[in-house]
Amino acid sequence: MPISQKAKARTRLCTLLAMTGPSVFAAHAAHAEPARFNPAFLYQGSAGQAALAALEQHTTLAPGAHTVRVSLNLQDHGAHELEFSQAADGQLQPCLPAQWLASLGLRLSTLQDPALAHAACLDLPQAIADASVVLDSQAMSLAISIPQIAMQSQASGQVAPSRWDEGINAAFVNYQVSAQRSASASAHQSSEDAVFNAGANLGAWRLRSGYSMRSDQQGRRWQRNYTYAQRDVPGLNANLTVGESNTGGDVFTSQPILGAVLASDFAMLSDNQQAYAPVIRGVALSRAKIDVRQNGYTVYTGYVSAGAFELDDLAVYGNGELEVTLTEADGQVRRFTQPYASLGNLLREGVWRYEASVGRYAPARAELDRPMLAQASLARGLGWKSTAYGGLRQASFYRAATLGAARDLGTLGALSADITVSESQPQTGPARRGESYAIRYGKHFASRTYLRFAGYRYSTEGYRDFGEAVYEHSRNVAFLGNRRSRFELSMSQPIGRNTSSSLTLSQEDYWGSQPSRRQVQFNISTYWRKVQYSAYATQSVAQAPGYEWDSRQIGLSVSMPLEFGNWSSASFDAVSSQGNWSQRASLSTADTERGLNYSASVARSTEGHNSLGASVAYQGQNGSYSLGYNAGPGYQNLNGSAAGSLLLHEDGFLLSPMAGDTMALVHVPGIEGVTVQNAGRQRTSADGYSLVPYMRPYRSNSVTLDTHELGPEVELDNGTVQVVPRRGAIVRAKFAARKVNRLILRLLAADGRPLPFGAQVTDANGAVLGMVGQGGQLLLATSLEPQVLHVTLDEGRCGVELAPQLWPEENGFRQRTLTCL
Repeated sequence: MPISQKAKARTRLCTLLAMTGPSVFAAHAAHAEPARFNPAFLYQGSAGQAALAALEQHTTLAPGAHTVRVSLNLQDHGAHELEFSQAADGQLQPCLPAQWLASLGLRLSTLQDPALAHAACLDLPQAIADASVVLDSQAMSLAISIPQIAMQSQASGQVAPSRWDEGINAAFVNYQVSAQRSASASAHQSSEDAVFNAGANLGAWRLRSGYSMRSDQQGRRWQRNYTYAQRDVPGLNANLTVGESNTGGDVFTSQPILGAVLASDFAMLSDNQQAYAPVIRGVALSRAKIDVRQNGYTVYTGYVSAGAFELDDLAVYGNGELEVTLTEADGQVRRFTQPYASLGNLLREGVWRYEASVGRYAPARAELDRPMLAQASLARGLGWKSTAYGGLRQASFYRAATLGAARDLGTLGALSADITVSESQPQTGPARRGESYAIRYGKHFASRTYLRFAGYRYSTEGYRDFGEAVYEHSRNVAFLGNRRSRFELSMSQPIGRNTSSSLTLSQEDYWGSQPSRRQVQFNISTYWRKVQYSAYATQSVAQAPGYEWDSRQIGLSVSMPLEFGNWSSASFDAVSSQGNWSQRASLSTADTERGLNYSASVARSTEGHNSLGASVAYQGQNGSYSLGYNAGPGYQNLNGSAAGSLLLHEDGFLLSPMAGDTMALVHVPGIEGVTVQNAGRQRTSADGYSLVPYMRPYRSNSVTLDTHELGPEVELDNGTVQVVPRRGAIVRAKFAARKVNRLILRLLAADGRPLPFGAQVTDANGAVLGMVGQGGQLLLATSLEPQVLHVTLDEGRCGVELAPQLWPEENGFRQRTLTCL
């Protein structure tokens, strides 16, 4: 809060305390008359009367254009510049255009007069019953309240596209580098690895490129993983990508291409449209309250009007039952349940998902053919709790089509089925034609068993997916033949309150004499008296004529907190792999204040060989770093790694930890060492910059400064900024901050008496800095340069000369008693 506003607030508080008694009695004596402050209690003349008049009328802002932070029904909508005029009662009244209110969610059809839908300045409380508009001139905020019945069906988390910020022009590099040195009795080896993800933002376009490097005894090898340009298309709720990218993977398997991809982006939709949920329908006998619970937790509450209703904006996930409670106006309560289940290809009713790709196939292996490839897929959430989907894929020697449907069966779970037909032409021999049938199932059982996914696909002998067709057409030795069937299962089962278990299984086989594969993994974990116990078992089997490979592993782990020394936890592990047991004990600790993590371990194998290990990791302001050492019989290994980001922007460059793809560039001008909440150990640099990674695209993200560590010389107008980045954007979050010198002055008149309470203080330019408080005290924030203050008194004006640079500072303040001459 600026110092002038603080002074006004202090003056108002003191005056209110002095006037409370008389004002209250006056208000009770004359019910129709508003409360008035009695200036006779001040004995201060015209200065006090002017201060009280300003307090009575609350005219802290003048009519005109002002930028205020707008909230609608307690939801922040950012800063807007609005025109304010003075009403008959002396209060400021904002000009609210009807179309602007519609962009915030007002349903114009609910206005009492349809002609008001195009009003340049809408009197909201007059146009809509129970609506209100409250201006807080101190906080420069405008709180608008509109009854829910007059609001559009605004989905959870949705932000109007007009607020999406494409960010600034900037470039960045995310890097991960590692190196190791190994020495044994027979050889010395070394290797280095690096992964770079670079990007540049130019207007609405995002340029991205990824590279990897490997260096060892065989030399140094670079590989480009992708290079593309991308921008969002808000009108289609989609992203357009041009360059080296991948086709969509919702209907067909994703494939790398060099071309263009237009695909829907669910992040642009509201939170409750991104995942499937059933539509709840019913009939209310009156204006009734409706509550919806999932697993005992309330997920929706609101009111519906008398008659038929439907709820199509529930934010629920997973599977289970929805408990619906309808409370009528007369107190009558009706309850019913609606079971539902979901799969990944189930969409909410009315939601579209689509993708269109065209380009040249771009595999990592240079020896494979690179035909032109075109692909399109479409899915639509229908009524009856179902979804239809399909797609087409075309290349010079391959074509395929898919058609399928998914259905929420309620208590029976969720089911989807599809059929794909393909035709491929190898370089020699007849064309291959075949079909592939798939079925998927998911359910949450009453025993709390969650069958997250179970799927089976069977393909006829002539069927080829695109990857198999490419390998066959290229006559590549890696071609294993075409897959005949594949089964997948993923499920979890909680046991009591502290125990959970999970099972995953996959199995596939091929036509002819090609190998079959099976993988199984089981995990169980429990807590007891702060100690965690875990066990797992895995098996991987591959079979072929004359060849069989079976890898099995069993592991046990115990982890417990420590309460002695500087170590924070200890763990013990035992692993059996291929019949050989090994045991390991380790200690670890974390120094959160310094960003350090330490660990040390000792291990012993079945053969009686002992090995030691130690590592240290540091999470710093500019990146993360680690160093490790391991030694055992006949070998030693030293390894290290580093990861972080380098951002180039118009004002310079900034080093930070890994920053992801969508981020916020925080700027607190001239203030160094400020931390941002939920941004790790980062602090603003010498020029006031910091980076906040992993912003949610198309959503309102709060960027909040941690003001607890700020010194008294730092003054902030607002400690929180709301940003709404587009996908891949680097948005600027700028805070109005400055360094000031705080002065506590005791101002005296020429005769030695304190200056009167309420006297106005201005600078040389006439700007109001504050008002004199009790005992002639004045709290002031200003620079260190010499200046003259002017104080307005009944008998005229007097001046006070300041020379703050000559005054000592104590606890962040400079204090002095001065005479006004």
